[in-house]
Amino acid sequence: MKMIKEIVSQTLQELENSKKAPYPLYYKEVFNQIAKEKNLQIDNRLLMESYKDINEELLHNTQQTTEFIAETNHEIKNNSKNLIEEVEVKNIHGDVLSLIREFETNLVNKLEESNSKIASLQKELESVYKQINIDSLTKAYSRKAYENDIKSIVKAGQNRQLNAALVVVDLDHFKEINDTYGHLIGDFVLVKLIRLIKEIIRKEDKIYRFGGDEFILFFNRIDKQSIEKIVEKIRKKIESTKLKYKDYIINLTVSIGVACHIQNDTENSWLGRADKALYDSKKFRNKVTILC
Repeated sequence: MKMIKEIVSQTLQELENSKKAPYPLYYKEVFNQIAKEKNLQIDNRLLMESYKDINEELLHNTQQTTEFIAETNHEIKNNSKNLIEEVEVKNIHGDVLSLIREFETNLVNKLEESNSKIASLQKELESVYKQINIDSLTKAYSRKAYENDIKSIVKAGQNRQLNAALVVVDLDHFKEINDTYGHLIGDFVLVKLIRLIKEIIRKEDKIYRFGGDEFILFFNRIDKQSIEKIVEKIRKKIESTKLKYKDYIINLTVSIGVACHIQNDTENSWLGRADKALYDSKKFRNKVTILC
């Protein structure tokens, strides 16, 4: 990891010297070139991991810029075709027409080349955003995505109470599972847990991996009665699930804490109540505590 950090630092320095912003496409090219010079083969996941600290505002601005350039290229291409049609209508022939057509051909070729590079850059941007916002193991949303989303949600509830709830889900005795069966099976259990939860929640509901075996669910446009039914269904579903590993049967249970939104909640006050509810559930395990 120390070597990765050194390459990251050198990459950013190279980009600064060449007066290029650390856009994903540039960053990847320079990063790979430096790694190659050091006779290192870097896993693409590590490369993307090293990119996570790049300013998100820069990524957003880059995305907007590529969209603007793509639209502009499309307009220029259409305008050049209109120009040729206009020239032909006016019966312009000879060298002038040849020059105009040659210009139009060269212009279209350049635009196609530009669009190809833009498409590559947009693909890189999508990959970076995915790395930032999606947990690579469970495919739940990442903690970074939660931090971004909760800010806008809290802002919307500054002057009114929202019909929304934060739910904290913690897998019971997860350390024992890791110690008994190993981290590979522990990872499998987490993946299975998320799949079970996704089978129950609505499409518009979101689940984030907050850290380790702790997950946060966000429910919007939901009342207390509905949230109670959903979280209890989640608890029962997981309790009834038995995972088989070799000759072992792994029983799963979760502790759940729920906090409904209150007018003028902050990020900390809302999550703090959900954590308190979770703490109460953890005293007994396999329990739901609701603070609504």
